[in-house]
Amino acid sequence: MTFWDYLKSINQVCKFQTREGKCVGPVSNSELKRWCQNKAVIINGETVAFDELIDFPIFSVVLFPKNKITLI
Repeated sequence: MTFWDYLKSINQVCKFQTREGKCVGPVSNSELKRWCQNKAVIINGETVAFDELIDFPIFSVVLFPKNKITLI
């Protein structure tokens, strides 16, 4: 499973909210991809490219490491 597929599957469960502009609502797939490209997501302490295969098991997922939001 690629990181991109994994992030989209988490979004189906968690329903991430947009962080762009003053908008309120669900995050778009293109915004999720930008999160990946901007290294705003860290899995098991490492940043990963959106098309990179993920090593399981996953122990931690951190969104926006400068303002940590830990999911797992």
